[in-house]
This record gives sequence, C-alpha cells and structure tokens, in this order.
Amino acid sequence: MITRLIAIALSVLMTTSAADETALNQTVLKVPIAQKSMEEAAEYLKQRAKALGIQQIAYNPLYKEFKAQGLTNIRRTEIFQFCDTKIAKALIEHDISFAAYLPCRVGLIEDQHNQGWFVMINPMIFNASIATMPPKLKKQADKVCSTLMTVIGASPPPANQPFLSLEQTIVKKPIIDEAEMNDAIESMLMRANDLNVKNVARINLTDKYKALGLPNIRHTEIFQFCDAPTSKKLLDHDVRYIAYMPCRIALVEDNEGNGWLVMMKLDSLIPSHLHGQPIELYDKLKKILEAGANWDF
Repeated sequence: MITRLIAIALSVLMTTSAADETALNQTVLKVPIAQKSMEEAAEYLKQRAKALGIQQIAYNPLYKEFKAQGLTNIRRTEIFQFCDTKIAKALIEHDISFAAYLPCRVGLIEDQHNQGWFVMINPMIFNASIATMPPKLKKQADKVCSTLMTVIGASPPPANQPFLSLEQTIVKKPIIDEAEMNDAIESMLMRANDLNVKNVARINLTDKYKALGLPNIRHTEIFQFCDAPTSKKLLDHDVRYIAYMPCRIALVEDNEGNGWLVMMKLDSLIPSHLHGQPIELYDKLKKILEAGANWDF
C-alpha cells in the first residue's frame, strides 16, 4: 500500500512538473548570450533597440534590490523595458488586457553556471488575440514583436506553436464607481506596504501620450512590485522567470471612462513544488489589486 502511494505521489509530481515546464516553454523565450560580456550584452540591447526605433522607457537592476535585502549568491539580473508608445496606446484601446504585458520587457540574467541569457515573454503566443485586430494595428504590433525577437536573436516559433487566449492569462477587475483613479492608486500602495511588497517602479504612460500629442488620452499607469527573496528563489530555480519580473499591475481607464486594474495570472506558471513563498506573493498581488479596485484602505 505504501509503495503504491509513493508511486502515485511521484506520478503526480512528474505530471505537475511537466505542466509547469510546458507553461514556461510556451510563454517564454530564452536565448544564450554568446561572445559578449554581460555589460556588452546590455549595451548591445539598448543600442540595437534604439536603432530599430524602439524606445527604452524603464530599467530595473533587480540584482541591486537583492543586495539591498542582504541576499547571497547574487548574479547579474536586469530588466529592460521597451515601448512604442503610439502602438501601446492603440493596443490597450483595442483590448485593455494588453496592459498586463506592456511595456515589452527583456531580461538580462546570468545563471548559476555563469552563462548569460536574454529572456522575454514569447509575443507569438497571443497570435489568436492579435488576429482579431484591425489589419493596420496587427501589422504594427507584429513588427514591434518581431523586432525585439530579432534583437535578442530568438528564432521564429514553430508552425504548430500553441496559442493562448489573452483572457486566459490575466486577472482584470473594475474599480468601484465611487473611487477616483488616485483613490485606487493610494489604496494599492498602502496595501502593498502593509504586505511588505515593494513598489519598485511606476510607469506613467499617460504622460508619455501627452508628450507625443496623442488624441483621446485615457489614464494609463503601470505599477511594478517586488518581493526580493521570493523573486530570487524563482530565478534560482529557473532564469526564465525573469520574464515576469517585477510583478506588475496596470491601472487603465477604458474608452467609457471606467477604471480597471489588470495583471498577469501567475498561479499557473509557478512550479508546483515551489509552493510557499511564490504562491504567497501571488496572493499578496491579488490582495493589492483587490484593495485598489474596491477602494479598500
């Protein structure tokens, strides 16, 4: 009986581990850095993206956050965020769910064997959602995605690449009618502080829209949160998790003036055998989102 129970447990563990691996393989691109130091790779990434017309709008040196928290065995860990602001605005107007994935992020990380990697979310998994766009926007979105893939040297996905529905991968909640945008923001930041989750970046796309003189501007901000020990635990397990860091919650005003909070649905991506801190972090993020949506101080 005990032998049978052990066999069943091992079978379940192997099945869940395989599911975790499949989710990562589907959603993340990882490309080795060859013949470049980490510093050279970072400079190449910035300069090449700029030359191809993609602006870097944010930078997160996550390894510095690890040092500030007193963590050990720290390796180079950086996130570069790129955006074509006009296209980002058009994508979010088409479907606010895209806000969970904007700006586009490229991680630069060194693994435990001193090998450097470029890592980014595979934009092609959303081809089914992109296919419903107006032809002009689809062409523009495809160009930005393929350009970033070219910069890091990622190969095109196979013809049988499985697609995901955008809605499958996000959590989205409306802000209650009585709350203003600033109320939602204050509620989120207060709850994050209560839960010991650090707000490490805040990207105000609204201001970038205004700077370009774009029409019909709606409030759009991206808040990025980090729990350093949990993040490092995930990265020590698999460097591909840098594609989801820092964890972000987008605040978006839709075309009718209603406020929404949007974030990635991370529970299906966290390895089953790493329960504990990673799951607790996702639970905290959901609480932060709920606080903002419900104007809960």
